[in-house]
Amino acid sequence: MRRCFFIATSWRDRAVPKHFKALAQRLADRGHRAVVFIDGKKKEMEVPQGNPAVLSWPSVRPTTLKDARFLWETIRQYRPDALVANFGAVNLFSMVGWMTGVTGRIVWERTLSAQHDIDNEKAEWVRSFRQFRRRLVYAAATHVVANSEATLADVTGHYRVPASKCLVFHNALPDPLDKYPALVGQEKVENRVVCVGRHDYSKGQDVLLHAIAEVRKVIPDVELVLVGDGDFRPTLEALAAELGIAENCQFVGGVEHEAVFHHMAKASVTVVPSRSEAFGWVNAESMAVCTPVIGAAVGGIPEIIREGVDGYLVPPDDAATLAERLIRLLQDKKSQAQMGQQARQRFLDHFEQSHMLDRQVQWLETLTESPVA
Repeated sequence: MRRCFFIATSWRDRAVPKHFKALAQRLADRGHRAVVFIDGKKKEMEVPQGNPAVLSWPSVRPTTLKDARFLWETIRQYRPDALVANFGAVNLFSMVGWMTGVTGRIVWERTLSAQHDIDNEKAEWVRSFRQFRRRLVYAAATHVVANSEATLADVTGHYRVPASKCLVFHNALPDPLDKYPALVGQEKVENRVVCVGRHDYSKGQDVLLHAIAEVRKVIPDVELVLVGDGDFRPTLEALAAELGIAENCQFVGGVEHEAVFHHMAKASVTVVPSRSEAFGWVNAESMAVCTPVIGAAVGGIPEIIREGVDGYLVPPDDAATLAERLIRLLQDKKSQAQMGQQARQRFLDHFEQSHMLDRQVQWLETLTESPVA
């Protein structure tokens, strides 16, 4: 039976939007109708007659009454069987979907509450209000999809969502070696460390800088490439200078997704030093290009990295242990290569997109076969 699915996502050159574009296309390929709602005021990117159809919100972010009316009218036009919400559209998709009686109202959760608290210094009453609002949104949803077991625990514990309406789909991405053949057999740059992520306190790049200062005492030519940008960058640059490692650090800023993979493929090791992380796309992306990962043992990261197999897990905020693991791996080229190959196989077996899309489409089809309570 042909069904109709609404999917809300952003339209940037990032892993999450790419995944939901692919999900919409897979649904269309299966004979269903897919309608994708993208960042607002992007009329030039709309494809209203396509399948997947692409529509943009009236506002830059879908938070106004104008956006609610637009969604209400579009629901009346298409009569969707399920709404799949990401990012800023979660509130509207859940509440308007509930008011209009859409059968399936799905929230895709991908951030831990602790990470919000770390990166956003708000008054306690603001945090309490946001928590209350989130609980209302989850109450209006029929299902909550978490991107890791850690996120699932946060949703059921912090937001009190019944476990019966939650499930886990790990993040997945298409094999970058298929899309970017130049990555195949990429030669590693000796003693190069890469860290990819926005520059926020929760991402822990300051811990990595302290670790690099220790590594430099043993490996003077260690090189750290920091990919990304954010408000925390000036603090990080000042810290690198203070620690005397500025010449060992490259701050390359934000880059296109293809360039991210090239930076990872050339590195000896990727480091993910986060203080809080629901999943961490960077872990799977690095593994896809045969680069081992040293990650903080927080959130969903231990669900990806196998200690001593694909890389190492270290306590968060522990620069000394991170430095020790970096020195160990950088000095052992055989382990680097072996872990890189094992990481690649781990990616293919668990985080490659095509398998995950099939599972998600089958779940959505099953979900919309009968009424949802």
